[in-house]
Amino acid sequence: MLCAFKGEASKPDGYTSITIPAHTWAIFSSDPFTWDKFDATIETLYRRFFSEWLPTTGYEQVDGMEFEITGGKDGLNFVELWFAVRKIS
Repeated sequence: MLCAFKGEASKPDGYTSITIPAHTWAIFSSDPFTWDKFDATIETLYRRFFSEWLPTTGYEQVDGMEFEITGGKDGLNFVELWFAVRKIS
């Protein structure tokens, strides 16, 4: 699914709007990078979440719910990975 934040200036005609249920989110943000470094950058963020953060925090991912948010500014790009998580009982 591709998604974007919807604001007053958005033109949603032809798109489907959904409401994302409230969750606790673990957000992993990259440093700015050039587009040729995208694969390495996103792989690093996923690795940090699954092999470093998740096993040590007492949280689990909620039903595989995650989002990739990308953007750019001044010729550089950024990516954020948002993972829905909940405390393990």
